[in-house]
Amino acid sequence: MAYVEVRDSVVWAKHIHGDNALRDRLLGLDGGAPIRLRVDGFEGIWVKMDDGKDGRPTNGIKPIGPAKEHLAELFKTKRGEIVEVEAL
Repeated sequence: MAYVEVRDSVVWAKHIHGDNALRDRLLGLDGGAPIRLRVDGFEGIWVKMDDGKDGRPTNGIKPIGPAKEHLAELFKTKRGEIVEVEAL
């Protein structure tokens, strides 16, 4: 099982611990590529953020749809806590 600290409005792949394969998979996604994740028990669609304007990779995975609402609620109620994350 992988874990990540609730610290932002996105999940940063480099902050995922306990599952190097998942972290590497997220880091290897192309910008805009979707992935289904379960974060703190909630399943949703996430999208790899596009690279920066200067070409540097942006290693964030942003939630879309209901997952965005879920992460916003987590940020309010569990900021700084460690939650489980897994790819589906």
